Amino acid sequence: MFYNRPVITDAKSVLGREKKQLILLEGHRLVTEAVQTSQPIKYLFFTDAEVLAGFPVKSLAESGVKFFRVKKDHMNLWSDTVAPQGIMGN
Repeated sequence: MFYNRPVITDAKSVLGREKKQLILLEGHRLVTEAVQTSQPIKYLFFTDAEVLAGFPVKSLAESGVKFFRVKKDHMNLWSDTVAPQGIMGN
């Protein structure tokens, strides 16, 4: 799978976030809370299938969420944390 570079670029830049009203959620807790509270998620980036354990993948996909598997190196570059958990939502 390929990732959507413009989505990450926009979410990481202040102008992109303001213009497109985006936020990048990093880690299990933030993504899980967004899913549980029915916050709109358009994209879910993950490094390994194991990272998605516990997420309602089928229902998210049916609701229009696009899933992108990315390399750990890319996730490390995008992340603001020292040890990325391997999952980001937007």
